[in-house]
Amino acid sequence: MRPFILIGAGLGAFVFNLTGKAQDAPLGLLCDLLTHPEQSLITDTKPDFGWIMNASRANEVQSAYQILVSSSPEKLAQDKGDWWDSGKVASAQSINVNYAGKPLQSSTTYWWKVRTWDKEGQPSAYSPPQRFNTGEFNRVKSWPGESRWVQIPDAAGKPMWTFEDRSPVNYHPFAPVKIATNSDRSTFIDFGCAAFAALNLTLTWEPRDPAVSNDIINIDVGEKNRGDAVEQKPGGGIIHARFQLALQPGTHSYPVPIPRFVPHFPESQSLPRQMREVIPFRYCQVWPGTEIVKVEGAQQLRLNIEFDDQASSFDSSSPALNQVYDLCKYSIKVNTFNGDYAGSERERMLYEADAYIQQMSHYAVDREYAIARYSVANMIYHATWPTEWIPHTIFMAYADYLQTGNAKFIAKYYDEVKPKTLLALAGPDGLISSRTGLQTPEFLKSIHFSHGQLRDIVDWPRGETDRFVFTNVNSVVNAFHYRALVLMGKIAAALNQPADVAFYRQHAEWVKAVFNEKFYDRRCGIYIDGIGTDHASFHANLFALAFGLVPSERRATVVKFIKSRGMACSVYPTVYLLEALYDAGEDRYALDLMTADTDRSWLNMIRAGSTVTTEAWDVKYKANEGWTHAWSTAPVQIIPRKLMGIEPLEPGFGKVLIEPRPGNLAKANVRYPTIRGPISVAFDRGNALDYFHLTVSIPANMTAEVALPLSGKSPGNVTCDGQPVPTRVESDHVFIDSIGSGTHTFSR
Repeated sequence: MRPFILIGAGLGAFVFNLTGKAQDAPLGLLCDLLTHPEQSLITDTKPDFGWIMNASRANEVQSAYQILVSSSPEKLAQDKGDWWDSGKVASAQSINVNYAGKPLQSSTTYWWKVRTWDKEGQPSAYSPPQRFNTGEFNRVKSWPGESRWVQIPDAAGKPMWTFEDRSPVNYHPFAPVKIATNSDRSTFIDFGCAAFAALNLTLTWEPRDPAVSNDIINIDVGEKNRGDAVEQKPGGGIIHARFQLALQPGTHSYPVPIPRFVPHFPESQSLPRQMREVIPFRYCQVWPGTEIVKVEGAQQLRLNIEFDDQASSFDSSSPALNQVYDLCKYSIKVNTFNGDYAGSERERMLYEADAYIQQMSHYAVDREYAIARYSVANMIYHATWPTEWIPHTIFMAYADYLQTGNAKFIAKYYDEVKPKTLLALAGPDGLISSRTGLQTPEFLKSIHFSHGQLRDIVDWPRGETDRFVFTNVNSVVNAFHYRALVLMGKIAAALNQPADVAFYRQHAEWVKAVFNEKFYDRRCGIYIDGIGTDHASFHANLFALAFGLVPSERRATVVKFIKSRGMACSVYPTVYLLEALYDAGEDRYALDLMTADTDRSWLNMIRAGSTVTTEAWDVKYKANEGWTHAWSTAPVQIIPRKLMGIEPLEPGFGKVLIEPRPGNLAKANVRYPTIRGPISVAFDRGNALDYFHLTVSIPANMTAEVALPLSGKSPGNVTCDGQPVPTRVESDHVFIDSIGSGTHTFSR
């Protein structure tokens, strides 16, 4: 046991001997869901441990494990777990193993490692060690789940700023992809991509007058260019900023002074003053005035959490879809600059819907869970104003459980998320309303809302609501209410609360029945906006379909109506729109939307010049839209989850479904990170789409159900690894059950 110090550790440092036993050593260690716990502080007195079983054979399952936790790396190297030696534990559990050793002490560093036994009882080598640091266990927090900025020593012993219980943010240096000198003697610098970043410049100044010893020049940064110049009037909320830099004669490196961010909203996030301020920019322009100033070098210091670019990938026969995926993936990385899901330069504030979309997209591109967990906890206690945003907290909490299999979070906050169903706003018929006087002080306190009254939003900005008619009782708000009830029932089941399970399930069925009675227009076969209007909007039907409120016999007319409206929504509901279309068998139309080239598309964001997903489809749809926003990253999660069909069948990915819905794609392959290890899926249908070959790679300690699309044809002979296999047909897919780990090829 010793005071914590920082040394290199983590998945990126693992090296495996492919000729010896070390190839089977566990990898991907997690401590309290942190991939780099050596760079954070853990305030849980009993953290959870997890790892990836690194098996070299197919169909491998862990039969046992042993964890050692030591007070020094020397003792751990001697296989001495002086703080905890679990002994050989007969179990397949490789995630969420709760610490059970001697009580951990505050402000202390520990080291741990693990080994596993395979299904034949053969042990692996021990994993490389991982270090974790404990924080103050008994600190009184201003709200449960609070995570402070704290200082710990870095690898060189210098103080570094980090967080409690979540991943730190670091400055990552990037060099320019272009430097050009203009006829006006200004120097234009392009860093290739925008990011929340600081800026360093190395400049040489030779004063025209040798007696002059100082000068001030202007530095422009921005997200948009006009030729070899920073666009000074980019429009909307697109960034352009001018800073002044004091020069000294000779060659010097200068940190460009960026003014501190000034919060304009109650919950806006700020960097500690000891860290350099950042602003989103891609371009820089140096204005030397009348002096001679040469740019010797430039550095964009991108601020974001540690991000494994190799954890995920996607490629297909559609160049447009590939561009959209890459845009969205990079956008997730960029928008972690604050160590949470606070979005946009204008606000730097967490919103429930924004955070949920970013959370699900983040899961799709990196094996990172702590930032999402912190963001959920934050939103539980800092609710924002739209009515529909409140149930998103339940969506986020359940998503955390589904991805991690760890029930600790939902157990801790169970009573706090219950009111987020908005049951207190329900009338005698079970439908809820924010306009009927039920927003009492007691209710608002129960959902931790302190900013007046909730207001229905439907979509944002208001011009994107497809002329939705707001009534006292509207269908969109009640669709969210229904979905929240369904998920609370699942959370209650996970926590073994049978009375609550029965209550939420029964209440959800009641709401579903009343919803279909009050909001369904039998004459037109679609859903209306609310009680007291006959207007049927895109959104009323979209959310009803997405959340499972539409009976099977009514889906055809609802889907037809949705398709007739095109992309009649903002970027925000696209995740629900695409989910609904894939689940309704409209995979080709969903693919068309993701690859569309209209002004309401992801390709339009690229065409406009942004390298990050934008806040709206275009400035003309939102006058103050920004160019760094993660709530428009729906495709990066929809592609692996729906197009490639990778979904957990049980929390924590012990069992998964792989059910591709390829639309008219000829080829595609994806790598998708999970807590148990990466899943890879690739299909090839030929240019004529007349056959279907599917290759899947499943991590050890995981099984899968695999489904091949029928595409209107009979199942025919289905083979797995060249051998015929038993199948079952459901809807438009043929299923093969109980596929073990390893790489398998299926053909039909």
